[in-house]
Amino acid sequence: MKNKLTFVILIALAAATGFGKSDSHISLIARAEIYDPPGSAKIAPMFTFEGRYRFNAFLAATGSGSWTQYGYDDADVTYIPVSVDGELHPFGKGVFDPFAGVGLGFNFRRFDYSGVQDDETELTLGLEFLGGVTYKPKNQFGFDFNFKYRIEDIANAGDTGSWSFGGGVTGSWEKDL
Repeated sequence: MKNKLTFVILIALAAATGFGKSDSHISLIARAEIYDPPGSAKIAPMFTFEGRYRFNAFLAATGSGSWTQYGYDDADVTYIPVSVDGELHPFGKGVFDPFAGVGLGFNFRRFDYSGVQDDETELTLGLEFLGGVTYKPKNQFGFDFNFKYRIEDIANAGDTGSWSFGGGVTGSWEKDL
């Protein structure tokens, strides 16, 4: 069953690459999101900067970096995830553009404890699953909603799941190649 699923995914990616017309471009996007950290920490605003390379109408690669701060127990936590994702756009490029993807993330977290001089830092490798939809009636401006589920530490996957989701008005800079 696993081999059949892998075969179907490879065929779908090959078809998307072969049948999509070559309209590759680069876009840069800034976005505000809501981040729900793992554990009992409360949600916090997250700011994301993203670069996307669109190979064709159906496939894209995305690199992003985010930043947020939140309180957890006796610490102020600064969290900076940096990720590389692959995206599949099943309807091709259009005004209404849903997508789904998967990627790898590097997660930096710094814990600042009040009254303690030795702060803790950690760097972990994780997985992320993402999806969303963009409505872009004009080239540079549009509306989007997206979400990411992060497994922030592959080695300790059961305790590190987190969500981020956001949307709103987006502006982007695009350059056709």
